[in-house]
Amino acid sequence: MKILVLAGHLDDSIIAVGGLLRKCVQAGGRVDVVCFGRSDEDYAEIAERETAPAKIMAQAQQAHRLLGVASFTCFNYADYAVQENRESYRLCIESIRKYQPDLILSHYWAEYFQHRAMARLACDSWWQAGWSCSADIGKPWMARYLYHFEVMELLPHPTDIVDVSDTFEAKMAAWRCFQSSADTVEPSSKDGAASVRHYGSTTGSLTDQLASRARYYGSLIGVRYAEALKKSDYLPRAVMDINQL
Repeated sequence: MKILVLAGHLDDSIIAVGGLLRKCVQAGGRVDVVCFGRSDEDYAEIAERETAPAKIMAQAQQAHRLLGVASFTCFNYADYAVQENRESYRLCIESIRKYQPDLILSHYWAEYFQHRAMARLACDSWWQAGWSCSADIGKPWMARYLYHFEVMELLPHPTDIVDVSDTFEAKMAAWRCFQSSADTVEPSSKDGAASVRHYGSTTGSLTDQLASRARYYGSLIGVRYAEALKKSDYLPRAVMDINQL
């Protein structure tokens, strides 16, 4: 199996489907990850502004190596510039044609504007990558399926729940590579008690959320840890044999 992830940012693939990606690699499959945003807004202090992008890029490369990802590419967009346009659309189509995946994994619509943009880019480019057009960016290729994943919001009505009990620790090891994004403990200015903050999270620890979500999805299928996907119905499946239903 060949999987291509089309992600908005450097850590989205780890957060969303790190266990699934590792599982695919262990089964002898190939995983390629493409992302657009370079996480240049991931700094909590002004002094970190210039050094943050290179630091986080190195962390992302290490995290994906730990999972055994075959290739990891970032198109170096500024974080808030991940949007739908001609350039980003062509890059998605080109990536699909280059890696020729069986499955594409990408964002779901019900998140903030950059993830919504990636959901649209993934669906539209999945469709158009199979056309006989834009010959300068590769030969036509049609992936069999596209699945949406969650990063910040719970995925409504998942169609597939994947057992990642045996690869969840590998996912969390990869997540811990993002030291500037991972949870940090700070003393409270009010009473001296420890409090947790996380980049992008206003309500507690994302590390805890990842574990809680994985346990919740696992409970739905009777396993320890799992990750959720929603199969895209953007393109209909051709049924030539009634036994396929």
